[in-house]
Amino acid sequence: MKRTATIHFACNDPDNGRFDGKTVMASYGDVELESPGWRPYTFTEGAGFIRIHRCKFEIVGSKDWVGNWCWNAYTLRRAEAKRLLLTLRANGWRCTCGPCRFYEWFNREGVFAKAVSA
Repeated sequence: MKRTATIHFACNDPDNGRFDGKTVMASYGDVELESPGWRPYTFTEGAGFIRIHRCKFEIVGSKDWVGNWCWNAYTLRRAEAKRLLLTLRANGWRCTCGPCRFYEWFNREGVFAKAVSA
């Protein structure tokens, strides 16, 4: 079993490819995720971490300009990647494309709120 997962974020300025500190899209394998209403969210990268929605996630590696100069890739331990995906889901991000099981799980309403309040 893989011990890491890579999640890509569109976090670079489309005009020059420089990191611009915000994001509206992410991808995880064949899964495409979008922020609610394409609202840009603050996105921070630092030595060994990324931060979004006021949550810090430990990364074990990163690579700039993956696919094109708008996207960076971040490798996380599997548990940390799952926590990141749950954070995006809890903050209204939507899966717009991906395998049916993931799409249905990610876009299901109210499940995360029930789990948190239990």
